[in-house]
Amino acid sequence: MPKTETKKRRKKRRRYRLVIPSLEEARKNSEAQSPVKKRRKNTRFKLRNVRKEVWFVLAGIVVLLGVLLIPGAIEKSKLKKLGYNKETIAAIRRQKLAKTLIDNQYYSEYLASCIRSGTVNTDYLSLYTVIEGEKYLDDTDFLMVGRLRDKGYVEEQILNLYKNLRFVDITPLLIYDYQVLEQGYIDDCLAHPDNSRSSFVLTHNFYTPYENTYSADPNRTDMLVNKTWHLDETYEPKELTPLSVHCGASGTQLSKEAADAMEEWAAGGKAVGVSFYATSSYRSYDSQKALYDNYVFLHGQEQADRESARPGFSEHQTGLTVDVAAVGDEDKDFSETSAFIWASANCMDYGWILRYPENKEDITGYEYESWHYRYVGKDLAQAVYKSGMTYDEFWSLYLKPWSDETNRPSDTVLANSDWHNLLKSEEAPAEGEASQEGTEEAQAQ
Repeated sequence: MPKTETKKRRKKRRRYRLVIPSLEEARKNSEAQSPVKKRRKNTRFKLRNVRKEVWFVLAGIVVLLGVLLIPGAIEKSKLKKLGYNKETIAAIRRQKLAKTLIDNQYYSEYLASCIRSGTVNTDYLSLYTVIEGEKYLDDTDFLMVGRLRDKGYVEEQILNLYKNLRFVDITPLLIYDYQVLEQGYIDDCLAHPDNSRSSFVLTHNFYTPYENTYSADPNRTDMLVNKTWHLDETYEPKELTPLSVHCGASGTQLSKEAADAMEEWAAGGKAVGVSFYATSSYRSYDSQKALYDNYVFLHGQEQADRESARPGFSEHQTGLTVDVAAVGDEDKDFSETSAFIWASANCMDYGWILRYPENKEDITGYEYESWHYRYVGKDLAQAVYKSGMTYDEFWSLYLKPWSDETNRPSDTVLANSDWHNLLKSEEAPAEGEASQEGTEEAQAQ
């Protein structure tokens, strides 16, 4: 075969030579020819990513629930350990008290009951923890706490007082000296469980008269004058008015308001057949000094201080005070007369109070004086009577100016413990029942 023909055949074979592509080219060609498979591969990749995101979200939710629920569970466990039940814990959480209660370990059955009822005052949580038995708290107690603080007592002392004593035992402390060791006073009160509003006796003395003294406000009818609060020696009441022969001895005089009240009071007695009059009324500083000095000369200073006031410390200087006697029975102690029965039972209706009651010497510092009455105004006299307190206690609780304004309770507490609220009460102290019987007896005579 000629060489030329052989070359042509070879060229022809090379034209149909099989070319095997590389693996990479094959993969590219396959992807280009199979777009569906590519989409499936991408889809599987995306699903794997979604599953990871869901896992992270679920894990986050679990962590968040742990953060939210675990502290709550711990808090609930701590409250249960203190003694609170499920219902009370729910109320505690509503009132957002859990942290305070747990941090301070506050618990008592009384506190729990007040939290459930929604009546708890959160400013006095610690006080609720010491209340047991038949005791309870109201806004007057919160006022008392403020007064005790103003006197110098700290929280630990106040809690000790409230844990062991009744309200009737605590009010005299507002008059007495500050007790650095209050336990001595507590023990004395506990040794006299029969003490009440009608009788209060202690074994020891907790008051030093005429030592720490303050000036009374001469411009107020409700001013307190006693062995702590005094008037200046130059003080003289405005509008001194002589008493008529119908209600006062010759030369007696009072401030105009008190003089009018004395006339009305005496006239009220006469209307039911009871006659009494003022034997002594306004006394100047100098007159009181002469009287007191005479008592000291006759009986010694200790006895004089029990029966008479030092000059400047006498209520008679206020022009708001009278000593009375029954007409025709001047030689008798006033307490032994029918006039006393009516006068003492009805004096508050005319604005007067029996200033130094029987069995209250340990509070007033004076022996019982059935004849000594002080004008304070009709509403205030009714409130003092219904409180059952001496005027010293009443004034120190409700009327005394604050030494430190930061000790004042909230406006809500002050409004709810205002002494005017006593006028809404229809019940009088137990000793008032005997007075009412006396009234009927006097009217029958």
